[in-house]
Amino acid sequence: MNAIITARSSGSMAAEVTRMWKNTGRLVLIAFAAASAAVSAGQPGQAESLLQAARNKAIVEGKLAEAIELYRDVLAKYEQDRPVAARALAALGQCYEKLGAAQTAEARKAYERIIRDYPEQKDLVGEAHARLAALAARSGEAGTSMLSVRKLWPSMEPSGKVSPDGRFVSFADWSAGGHLAIRDVATGEQRRLTDIGGQARPDGYAEYSVPSPDSRLIAFAWVGNAGRTYDLSVIGIDGTKPRVLRSAGNGVNRQFPLAWTPDGRHLLVESVKTDGTRDMMLVALADGSAKLLKAVGKDPSPGGAFSPDGRFIAWSTPEGIALFDVQSATETPLIPDRSPHSVLGWSPDGRHILFSSERSGSGDAWIVAVAGGKAVAEPAFVKKNWGFLPLGITRSGAFFYAVNATVGSVRIAELDPATGTVVSPPQPASTRANTWAPAWSPDGRSLAYIAAREPNWFVVVRSLATGDEREFPLGERSLELGASLRWFPDGKSIALPAFEPGKGDSLVRLDVETGRISHLMSLPSGVGFPRFGISRDGDAILRQVGSRTIARDLKTGQERVVFEKEGFYSRVLSPDGRRVVVAVREGKTQVLLVMRADGTESRELVRIDPEKDLQFGGGPWWTPDGRYIFFIKGVKGAPMQWQLWRIAPEGGEPQRLGLTIPGRLMGSPQPHPDGRRLAMSSVEPRIEVWVMENFLPKPAPKS
Repeated sequence: MNAIITARSSGSMAAEVTRMWKNTGRLVLIAFAAASAAVSAGQPGQAESLLQAARNKAIVEGKLAEAIELYRDVLAKYEQDRPVAARALAALGQCYEKLGAAQTAEARKAYERIIRDYPEQKDLVGEAHARLAALAARSGEAGTSMLSVRKLWPSMEPSGKVSPDGRFVSFADWSAGGHLAIRDVATGEQRRLTDIGGQARPDGYAEYSVPSPDSRLIAFAWVGNAGRTYDLSVIGIDGTKPRVLRSAGNGVNRQFPLAWTPDGRHLLVESVKTDGTRDMMLVALADGSAKLLKAVGKDPSPGGAFSPDGRFIAWSTPEGIALFDVQSATETPLIPDRSPHSVLGWSPDGRHILFSSERSGSGDAWIVAVAGGKAVAEPAFVKKNWGFLPLGITRSGAFFYAVNATVGSVRIAELDPATGTVVSPPQPASTRANTWAPAWSPDGRSLAYIAAREPNWFVVVRSLATGDEREFPLGERSLELGASLRWFPDGKSIALPAFEPGKGDSLVRLDVETGRISHLMSLPSGVGFPRFGISRDGDAILRQVGSRTIARDLKTGQERVVFEKEGFYSRVLSPDGRRVVVAVREGKTQVLLVMRADGTESRELVRIDPEKDLQFGGGPWWTPDGRYIFFIKGVKGAPMQWQLWRIAPEGGEPQRLGLTIPGRLMGSPQPHPDGRRLAMSSVEPRIEVWVMENFLPKPAPKS
């Protein structure tokens, strides 16, 4: 059943906000004062006395003009005391609000100054944003006749956009190996478009698809050759006339389409170079020629959406939302916002921009009126926790978006080391939701894993003896769902891949005693989840690059090739260091090999025939005594089921063990140092597609 959420019309919403303000203005002022006091509590003295005197004038005596003078006095005398100055501004804005509509402009100035000049005063900044939104609603600048939100599909994995006419949504069909497909909005019917490498097992997969303005073409990125090629392509919605516009190479790792120009002649494309820097390009549909619009460097992706007249691109910058003038190639700040934010789309008439912001502490949808390349009103709140993936705004004004309802969990199973049989089935390692990437500490006393609690990421270290958990926030760094953790041999720190603003894709080091995070090395961008390990002495990072394993000395930065084999994707050293087990791709066939550490005397152990068997899940691993090699293999006829197997390094028949793992496997299971426990993570993917309608502001009624 579709869920419906309604809001009052613009007129009644403004009237309701005004009524609530008149009846509870005193309580609002007290609440704001309480939030202010929390920022600089414990700062007694003259400043506190002046603030208290001003509050008494405003709240107890109701003498707002005198209170305003006192707050101005505080600002003049204590401008360098930032918490005090911000509190005075907040209270000043409230006083001006109480004086009525004639003083609204002064109230706005006070709140805007808090946001602009005191971004570190987060509680007050959040309240200032909320007050500005309330002012906008009271003045009739925001509000809709009947905001409605409905669930369109309970389960889908969208990686594209809705067509401008609202007829279909483009996506990668993972049930068919990642082929580009479309789903009809009215009927839910799906149709594959690509046939690269065959319908059953494509040679690659589609990413970042965007339908054209006339809904007849789809631009998409095709990732092929085991992730080594990245083609910017277009295809008709009937699956005809596919062609490559631009191929990656010459220093470019990835390139994917973000938006079409309204005339359908060009594409806004994000190009990611091998050094991790990003360029925003304008690519011609006719011949694939490209023009540089902006060099982004290693800042996060700005996204981007064209205005309906094609004059501007709205995108994100570290400072907020900005408008890029396509003709003059100039960028103008539109909305200051230091919290995480992104552009969701333009209204069909080009008069408003819908955007996401965490300015109030959660990922909410906001809208701002624009004209002539400038904001003409304060942003207005639209919806709390809108989702995580924008799918576009149709010509009718419907906003399609995805909500992540995926649940991931780290679980631990107990095995008999001698027989490999399951003593205890997998049990949750923690009561937390959305956890993955388990990693045992070298001494086996702790289990580290990644936890997501939107909008933040954490590394959690759990004591096996006590069950106590320590949480380490990652700050502004972001992770991807396939990220993994690796302990340093001394057990004092953990390495993990993360995107660092200003540095790009990186390996970072987390000190589990202090929580300090330091940069280890930069990673090439766009090569998938980094496969890496740490040398046994802790002095080097071992990283897979193509067909080679490269060791990087952490002290000198020098790199050397320690292993090379075409097609390999996993290499694990035996406990005694004399042999390695290697997983190799030979076309669409997967093979497990064991060989000497120097790469000689190779022996085939297991071969996966794609016509008869399903693929390996993750990489293989050794038992602590080196007697067996364990691996995970898919279950025929059950694409979301994985079984545990083992084989002796000398060869023989593989032995199936009694462990089945449901869901989408996230990386390789991790054996405990004692060989008795196995930590694993899997997800039950569920992405919901929703539609928000009637959210666009209506013009204020003429008096």
